Amino acid sequence: QILGVTCNKASNNDSMVDQLGIDIPEFDGSVGRVRCFAHIINLVVKSLLHQFDLPKRKDTQSVNEAD
Repeated sequence: QILGVTCNKASNNDSMVDQLGIDIPEFDGSVGRVRCFAHIINLVVKSLLHQFDLPKRKDTQSVNEAD
């Protein structure tokens, strides 16, 4: 079940949402599309959460040195 689709304002997203409305009878098409504001909030939250990612561990010893 799809409640809504969050995407930017590109015109190809209009076509996609309209087609989803045709293919999925329970989906209301353009009524279920959330435009730019929610997309921007999504990008900001991802950026903020990225700050809490653990740093990638760098292995300083190569395979040949381990032998």
